[in-house]
Amino acid sequence: MSTNDRASARALLADPAASFLQVQKSVAFLEKTEDGLKDVTLGLSSNVQVDRLALYLRRHALLAGVRLQVQVGLYDSVAQDVETFVQAGVDVLLVLPFFDNLMPAFEAQIAAGLDDSVIAAKGEELAERYRLALAATHPIPTVLVGQFHRTWPSAQPRQPDRVSAVLQTFREMLANVVAEATPAALFDMPGILTDVGLSAAIDRRFYAQAKAPYALPMLNEIGRRTAKATRAYGTYFYKVLALDCDNTLWGGVVGEDLVEGIKLSPFEYPGNVYWRAQQEFLGLERAGVILCLCTKNNPADVEEVLSRHPDMPIRSENLTIRKINWDDKSTNLRAIATELNVGLDSIVFLDDSSFELEGVQSQVPAVTVFQVPKALTEYPDVVGNIKALFLAGGVSAESSAKTQQYKQKAAAEALKAQFSSQEDYIVSLELEVELLRNAEANVARISELTQKSNQFNLTTRRYTQAEILAAMASEDREVYSLTVKDKFGSAGLTGVGVVRYEDDVVEVEAFLMSCRVIGRGVEFSIWPYIARDAARRGCSRLRGRFVRSAKNNLVEDFFDRLGLAPEETSEGERTYVTPLATLEKQQSQWIKIHYAG
Repeated sequence: MSTNDRASARALLADPAASFLQVQKSVAFLEKTEDGLKDVTLGLSSNVQVDRLALYLRRHALLAGVRLQVQVGLYDSVAQDVETFVQAGVDVLLVLPFFDNLMPAFEAQIAAGLDDSVIAAKGEELAERYRLALAATHPIPTVLVGQFHRTWPSAQPRQPDRVSAVLQTFREMLANVVAEATPAALFDMPGILTDVGLSAAIDRRFYAQAKAPYALPMLNEIGRRTAKATRAYGTYFYKVLALDCDNTLWGGVVGEDLVEGIKLSPFEYPGNVYWRAQQEFLGLERAGVILCLCTKNNPADVEEVLSRHPDMPIRSENLTIRKINWDDKSTNLRAIATELNVGLDSIVFLDDSSFELEGVQSQVPAVTVFQVPKALTEYPDVVGNIKALFLAGGVSAESSAKTQQYKQKAAAEALKAQFSSQEDYIVSLELEVELLRNAEANVARISELTQKSNQFNLTTRRYTQAEILAAMASEDREVYSLTVKDKFGSAGLTGVGVVRYEDDVVEVEAFLMSCRVIGRGVEFSIWPYIARDAARRGCSRLRGRFVRSAKNNLVEDFFDRLGLAPEETSEGERTYVTPLATLEKQQSQWIKIHYAG
């Protein structure tokens, strides 16, 4: 098939007005002909018929470069479905319990006076069933459980009816059950229903005839939101939002309109649109997104707005890097990536100029770009799409602190220029490392770090939270985690090592670190302690392995620099070995290690 055929099929997939048949044909065609797709499997479980949802899940997966295989479970059999999907090794589990079908016409029965004891018994039975089912999902990397929603509108507009009260109770129950299941998260079905609209979301004829309640607009939006909630099935993880200034953070051009003339009033159009956008960006920063400026402007003009404009929400302290100059935007974006030590594919760039954005797309295509719309009233929708890229996949407490950690890194880099040698500079940082073994309290962060670390990652092996817990509980494996701090503050949990013991050898199954702390000797400082642990278990040698990926050339010679001898080399992979005594003798002269052993 020709390139034009594939382009036409992709255009149809992206067209919200495409019919069910058009989507079906385009999905089938692209899944067969498109090259370079990532293969992912998803298990779908519900107590109503949701077979048609599979097509829309596949549609939005394809738009993200993913070939999604969907396995639809049995009718109202979540425990059996989980068992089946675990055995099949699915990557994602989507569970969609439907409130009105928990009992026949449940909402109508509640309104008609269904006894409280019957409702309570149903809630208890449901809680136990879902608790047992979700407890078995730990081998599945991503588990999403849809929250309950209404099917029929209330006839009491002046006050909440009984159905609303019962629904809230069941929502709280399900939220508690999901919170107990380590890999699971709630999926905002009520929010999706609100956006689609009840009348457009529910097909009452199909619900009555075939227990298939969702109309096509609802199915499509569930498919779209599932792709967002899984970060396009693991194809992206954005970290940085780079922002232009003129006609992006405020209306007008500060060099021409001066500080007093730019549009940024929270009470008047069009300034209120820009002011609101900045509030949204501040929310992203507080959730852990790195905010940077990338603008062609006079530095003094922009700095004056940041410091002096009374209605400016974003201030200097909210910005990790400011590239305010007359260089091309591509050069500045590359510099931002270098200074933060992140990939260009971690950056989202927002600008009002199509000329600038086309330049960025042609020179640094890995950067994701958005344009401020000509119709300014559409700007909040663009901002909403940007927010979804960063937030829809969830935010951990550790991730929400990383903005401050990158600012600390920037301060350390500024200090570096004051020293004549790298060693003097590193000594001045007063580095400390807390090394922990099998710290179950850190399982979520450890798993997250394995999922998103690419550059400093010797094997690029990913671990779910359940897999980390299993390794910690195993008799022949250990999970080490390290937290780094210096005189500027803590960088948080930034390193993970997983080792396996076999006979007299301790094998490094995985070793990875956040790039924001490398280059200070931290990556070499922990091995004497790991070697001593292994020696106490009767080991005499350590074996390491490097597996080449598209992004980890940074650590290709890591084991060489650590002092291990090459053992075996094959295509894209090398193994190394050394006596433990060699590592035990290595001690860092400038890093204080805290390890209880």
